[in-house]
Amino acid sequence: MSAQQTLQKPNSVAELKGMITAAGLRLPEQQERVARKMLARPDIVAFGTISSVASECVVSPSTVVRVANALGFDTFRELKCCFQQHLRSISGAARPAISKPPASAAPH
Repeated sequence: MSAQQTLQKPNSVAELKGMITAAGLRLPEQQERVARKMLARPDIVAFGTISSVASECVVSPSTVVRVANALGFDTFRELKCCFQQHLRSISGAARPAISKPPASAAPH
């Protein structure tokens, strides 16, 4: 599948990862570099800007926008929101639940 075909916007980073690997999505070399870096380091997208992601990947800002579009997103902001949600979900899963001590353990 080439990047020229219209893709359905993924709802999660897991879907995005699957779409890139299983669907055989082919991107130009620089766009592929950006996509690989984003999957390896989701924080650079979640907390970054188009310019900071471009700098991290050593590509132009327009390449970052093209990657977002090639992956089914209308804007970089949509891509960024997807990555932010991903980081929220994995950080929430890693946080231990805080519970109250049993009543018998309460100080008297």
